[in-house]
This record gives sequence, structure tokens and C-alpha cells, in this order.
Amino acid sequence: MRSDIDVEFQGGAAIVSGGAVDFTFEVIENPRDLNSNKVERHSLDWTGSSYMLEGLQVFPFGSSDDLPREIKDVVQNNYIAPGYLKKGTGMLWGNGPKLYREEYQEDGQVKRIWVRDADIQQWMDDWDALAYIYAACVDYQYIQAVATKVFRNRGPRIGADGFITKLEHINPNRARKARYMTSRSLKATHCVYKYNESEKAVHNKMFGIYPLFDHRNAFKYPTSVHYSNLYSFCSDYYAVPDIYGALEWIRRSTAVPMILKAFTKNSITPKYHIQSPAMFWEEKEKELQKLYASKNKTYTDNVLKEFMQGYLKKVEKVLSGVDNTGKFWHSIKYLNVDGVNLKEMGWEIKPLDQKVKDFIGAQVKVGEAANRAVGAAVGMHPALGGSGESGRSDSGSEQIYAFKNYLASGIDIEEMAVLKTINMAIKVNWPNKDLKLGFYRQQPQKEQDITPSKRAVNN
Repeated sequence: MRSDIDVEFQGGAAIVSGGAVDFTFEVIENPRDLNSNKVERHSLDWTGSSYMLEGLQVFPFGSSDDLPREIKDVVQNNYIAPGYLKKGTGMLWGNGPKLYREEYQEDGQVKRIWVRDADIQQWMDDWDALAYIYAACVDYQYIQAVATKVFRNRGPRIGADGFITKLEHINPNRARKARYMTSRSLKATHCVYKYNESEKAVHNKMFGIYPLFDHRNAFKYPTSVHYSNLYSFCSDYYAVPDIYGALEWIRRSTAVPMILKAFTKNSITPKYHIQSPAMFWEEKEKELQKLYASKNKTYTDNVLKEFMQGYLKKVEKVLSGVDNTGKFWHSIKYLNVDGVNLKEMGWEIKPLDQKVKDFIGAQVKVGEAANRAVGAAVGMHPALGGSGESGRSDSGSEQIYAFKNYLASGIDIEEMAVLKTINMAIKVNWPNKDLKLGFYRQQPQKEQDITPSKRAVNN
């Protein structure tokens, strides 16, 4: 094995160069088995899947019950998707949440009258409602759902009036809807909440079971969970995130910069782009931990990294042999390293075009198409995403019209989902005030309609 082979890691990806064959490499998320009834990872048939936990039928979120984490990992490794989602959060937030009441005008229009209320404002300040609402906005942008823990006072225990004292945002990847098997209804009645995201949390009893919040009997439980999500067609328990259909596009968008970096670094032209499932490395890590424990040695994260470096060098050696013998398709199909068929383990080895001009142009086009697909999936108009076609900056008029269309096409639905829990809490705490929270925002204006001294160019 050549000693001058270089393995440069970039998070879960790497560039392997200096040998006979250069390639780019990334680790992708993999399914976690729940039970024998699990469906394929990219299937949308979640309704028929469930698993049992202490008399509860738990409904998984995604075919592998880790869809929020999968979306997080795919999005946060990308260079453009996080910006789109953050901008979406900012547009939804506007000038922030404010209290209002609705009034019907003589012409039949419904108008929001923005008001201040000292009691409700003090209640919100006591538990930092702004932080909760912002977290809810972020969750909604990613998965169109918000999970909230609802806390009640002790009054009902002694016959006094009930009162919701605070709301608490909870990690949506830890909260799952469930129902007791004895229930006559197929609707979810409880929430299973894991105290951490470890796969061993359930096995180690590190979870809590909470009833779902019912606004018709809001003070029944001291602590409950409310799950606010929009309905998705033929999905009984969770919303199918808008970004779900674009996950493969986001992965392609993420891979392009790594491929181009490999090309520009020392004039490297990678011949392959390799993807390996995280499960493969998790199993290797378990083996290494057992090995170090048997030898009374301390295991650190660097142990796995060094193992990955050595393993990727072995992969390079096998690929160079494949390249030299000309047995590409047969050998790749049965790619064996240390007696392991990597294809059967879920590895994907994709050949890359070696014509320099065509190669770069093709990668740029893939990146541009992927970026457009991501923007469309999250409902972000190119003019609002920061740039138009091929990086062209859109005019102010285009941006204004795009933003007005955004405000006129479904913003109220997003607001309803994000603020549903806190508005129900306000309603049950102050039933006679007839107030709600909404996101206040000023209507955009063209520059020529604004006093010159107040135009953006002068600020």
C-alpha cells in the first residue's frame, strides 16, 4: 500500500488523493431498524408502520423513525439549503409576534387590530416565549411540525382554577405520537418522549410518556404534549415535510463542491464519488470499542478516524487494481475489501467523467439544478433566495412582487401551525380577552414610493 496517499476529511466527507486512483467520499445516513415490519427507507408508507413500547403502539416519523434527524444531517451539510430555510424563518417572523384582535370592517374586510396586554405579556416574559416561538418557526421550516410540552399549575389538585404556566419547545426527533392498544380509537392519545437521541434511550428506559394536550379539557393533566402539524394527504399522524422530495437533490448539491475541490486541489481529477452508509462505520466503531476494552485501552474518536483513513487507502488500492485490469463493472459490482463486499453493505461507487471541460460544466449544471430544486421544495422564490438564474441578482421589483406573493399565498396557514399551541394557551388562560398572537410585518413598498431620506440606499 502506498504511503503517500492523502486522506483529507471534511466533516462526513473526504478527498482521497495521491494514489493511482483519486476519489471523493462521503458518509450518508442509514436506516435504524425498529422491527421486522420496517419498510424501505424512502417509502412514504408510514401509516402502516408501528412498534410496541410498554403497551403503547408508537407511530414512527418516517419509515426508519428518524426523518427529522435525516433532514437535519442532509440540510446542514449543504451550502445553500440552510440559508433558504433561515430566510424562510425570517420572512415568517417578520417584525416578531404581537397580540391582536380581529375586527370586521363596514366593507366586510377583516382587520387585525394590534394591541398590548400587560397580563399576557408578563406571562410570556416569565418563560421566554420569544425563544420558544423562534424555535417553533425553525422546526416548522424543516418539518412543518412543532412539538410543545404544556405545563399546568397545581390549582386543580386542590379545587382551584387551572392555569397554563408555561410552554416548552421540545426536540421533534425525540417526540413520537402513540396510542394505548386498549384504546378504541385509532387516533394518537399520547407522546413518547426520549430524554436523549441515543438509540439506546428506549432500551434503557430513558423516555417519558405524556398525554396529548386537549384544549377542550386543558387543565386535566399537570404536564402534556401538544403536537402541531399541518395535514399531509393520506398521512394520519405526521406531516410529510415539503423538503422530503428534494433530499436527493440536496445530497447532489452537497457533493458537487467536494468533487470540484478534489479536481482543483493539485489538479486532481477524481475518477469516482463513493457513498458509504453510516451504519457501516457505526458497526466498525463498536468493534473497535470492544477491541480497545479487551486490551484495557482508552478509546477516542481519533481511533475511528485513523481506521477510516487506513480503510479508504485499502479502497483506493482495490479501485486502482480495478482500473488497471479494465474489469470495471464486474469488479465494482463485487468490490471486496478485507473480505467484505462493500456493495452488499450499501456502498455506492459512482464513476465520474474524466473530460475536464465537460466534467466541470456537468457538475456546475447539476449544482444549479439542485439549487433550484431545493428552493422550489422549501417554497423559496429565486428572487427571495438571494440570487436568480446563474447567480444574477434580481431587481428590487422582482423581490417585492415575490415577497407580496409569499404573503398572499399561505402565510396565514404557516402562522396558524407555528402559533397554534400558544394561542390555545392564551385562550384557556384568558377566555374573555379574545386575543391572539400573530406575526406583525409591514407591507413592502417600492423605493420610488418611499420618502428619499427613508430609502434603503440611504440607511
